[in-house]
Amino acid sequence: MITNKKTKAFYFIIFLLPALLLYGLFFIFPLFQGIKYSFTDWNGIVPEIPFNIAKNEFENNILAKINNPHKSEYLLKFYELDEPSSFYRLSTWVQEDKGEPRKLTNKERKEIKKILKSVGITSINYIGLDNFKEMFKDKRFVPRFERRYLYNEFDELPTVLGKRSFKKKLLKNITDENEREFLLSKYHFVKSKSAYILDGELTEEETTRMKSILGDNMYEKVFVRGVIGFTLFFTLYNVLLTNLLALTLALILDTKMKYKNLLRSMFFLPNVISLIIVAYLWSYMFRLIFPLITGISVWLGSPDLAPYSVVMVAIWQGCGYLMVIYLAGLQTIPTELVEASEVDGAKWYQRLFFIKFPLLLPAFTICLFYSLSNSLRTFDIIMALTQGGPGYVTTPIVVDIYKNAFMQNRYGYATAKAVLLCLMIMVITGTQLYLMKRREVEL
Repeated sequence: MITNKKTKAFYFIIFLLPALLLYGLFFIFPLFQGIKYSFTDWNGIVPEIPFNIAKNEFENNILAKINNPHKSEYLLKFYELDEPSSFYRLSTWVQEDKGEPRKLTNKERKEIKKILKSVGITSINYIGLDNFKEMFKDKRFVPRFERRYLYNEFDELPTVLGKRSFKKKLLKNITDENEREFLLSKYHFVKSKSAYILDGELTEEETTRMKSILGDNMYEKVFVRGVIGFTLFFTLYNVLLTNLLALTLALILDTKMKYKNLLRSMFFLPNVISLIIVAYLWSYMFRLIFPLITGISVWLGSPDLAPYSVVMVAIWQGCGYLMVIYLAGLQTIPTELVEASEVDGAKWYQRLFFIKFPLLLPAFTICLFYSLSNSLRTFDIIMALTQGGPGYVTTPIVVDIYKNAFMQNRYGYATAKAVLLCLMIMVITGTQLYLMKRREVEL
């Protein structure tokens, strides 16, 4: 359709321009503000401009140090002396000549901040890339290998040590030859038990020395995910398993089975339920039901099981929504194609992989994008179930940002992590969209 310039300008002003303005206001501006604060050490509590300044400090440390009298006059337009308290107080509402108050403008705030900063009064110090450097030096934040010690010197000496544990987790770690000889002189290998047995009784001096050797050298190296590692772990499992389960349910419910509409509603129901109810329901399951079924008493409090527990809940809550998208994609596939392939003798898996899956590619694109972005910024389900614990084994980046900003009052550091997360989401989801869209065009 050919349109004239006036019509194009009309549509631009009515539809596109407001969208661009909102995009700039709610995304571009906060993004650049976040980048700005990520280079500071601001704690998020102290105001950028002090509201109250002691009289002596204001007169001796500020006014006396300002060389330009115009700047001093400008500052005194906004700070008024309160005689009873001996404080200069910032008047956020300025009296104009007409006697009508008006609020400080952004320009005035910036000028006041600039003047105060010139004499060393500022609540925000620019520290460059220090926040980003600290982030990657933080042992809690980045994945790493660490030693997990297996013996405490205050415990009794173990009389039996398994062959593998003795060699891999103790003997291998001892570099001092004298200590190795002393250890092997007291622990002897018994082939019938496939273990090292402590022979005889040790003197007090020998016991102390043996405990010291075991305490320093009996350890294993374990991989600790850290905040980034758990975020990627959660994203990988949540995206793969949620999409797989949602696709399976969609394929089953796309048939002519009885009560399929009821089943669709049941599987979609977790998306409608309040998060508080979801957290209460699953906490009850992990505390009372799962221990009876599995015999494992601790789930959310276990460092080994808690990550898988929160993934399980996220899959349960998220698969219904993706199932609806896959169902919508399946119902757009022309039935003539499927019926023709049946007539030609195509088996069910051939119809699935060569007809349905290629035509479902737009649905795959949407579901992968949605689940990827949601997994990378997951917050609510983990805060409701574990609050990032035990320790920090279930702490994703968003929960870590929340704790840094609102519990530790490190706004600048938290904002640096938020900027990193934003870049991660943009790169990962952008790459996924590019590859999937390219594949759609090829097909």
